[in-house]
Amino acid sequence: MKICHIIANLYAGGAQTFVVLLAIEQKRLGNDVSIILIDNFNHSPFEAYLIKQLQENQIKVYSLDRKPGKNLSVLQSFLKLNSCLNSLKPDIINSHLQFTHLIIALYLKLFRKNYKLVLTIHNAPEEWNYQTLQTNLHTPSIYCSNSSMATSVIRDCKKTVISNGIAMPLIDDSALQIFKDFKIDTSHQLILMVGKLSHQKNYPLAVEIAKNYQDKNVTFLICGIKEETADEDLNSFKSVKNIHYLGIKVPKEIYSLMAYCNVFLNTSHYEGLPITVLEAFFVGIKCVLSDILPHHEIGDGVEGVFIPDSFEAKDFIKLIDEALANSLNHQEIKELRKEVLKKYTIKETASKYIDFYKQLI
Repeated sequence: MKICHIIANLYAGGAQTFVVLLAIEQKRLGNDVSIILIDNFNHSPFEAYLIKQLQENQIKVYSLDRKPGKNLSVLQSFLKLNSCLNSLKPDIINSHLQFTHLIIALYLKLFRKNYKLVLTIHNAPEEWNYQTLQTNLHTPSIYCSNSSMATSVIRDCKKTVISNGIAMPLIDDSALQIFKDFKIDTSHQLILMVGKLSHQKNYPLAVEIAKNYQDKNVTFLICGIKEETADEDLNSFKSVKNIHYLGIKVPKEIYSLMAYCNVFLNTSHYEGLPITVLEAFFVGIKCVLSDILPHHEIGDGVEGVFIPDSFEAKDFIKLIDEALANSLNHQEIKELRKEVLKKYTIKETASKYIDFYKQLI
């Protein structure tokens, strides 16, 4: 089967990591897989890391060279997309994230193409504008979690839930260099957060939580690409002496940080089936997660996972204290989580994707 995944870019993020893992596993299952990026390459370490993985698995990556924020370049992108797809002739196009859903649907209508299009819905809910909804009312869709299907806009389309999956994280010592570069006191208890600087990730709450630990030898480390709340978030980080913003880190560095930190914290307003949280589960770090449906869906009953009953800082602080006091180490927690995490392997996810594609061809 010829499969073409399309996503805006590989600059950073859980959805981007997932698309790469999915493409690689689908290739291993004997399919012809390619990836098209709408935006131009930015040659960041994160993008380079993912593209290197794809190239090592003989998966070609194409760029339509759209300049983010430049709407006039969309027309040129359509022409390049048409050229790519005419050459690739995919049996299935799998679109990821709202902007891509709109661009691909518009292309298919404007160029009168009949490629089989599947949308992967990555959030709960995934925020769609009117144009995206109207052009995809009946487009077959894969929801990344039950929470995503339950909270997203209702459409008359063929749909299924296929839980996100990941590959087992490989741990190295790259966190040690990060600690050295940022002068992190490793005698402190370390709280790790990973996610774009955006409204979704709710960093004002994280700052409020961190203030409680300023004189308690607890340090907060935050990794993520700068998005719409970056200026506000970065200013607030500077106001608290025990927060260190580490910038964008590639997946292997994230895994290493998870292995060396004490607690993984997520304060998000919403998620889909969060890849980074799954990675934290597999590494064995204790997790304190916000009270949203996807976190309950994957975290309830999982060893070393703590979910407060509200978005009040005091409720997070209580559970962070409990997590820090927990005597189980990463390896012990990994063993206790092993059975429940079997359903979140990328091998199983990729196989289910192929089964859904076959229903459409």
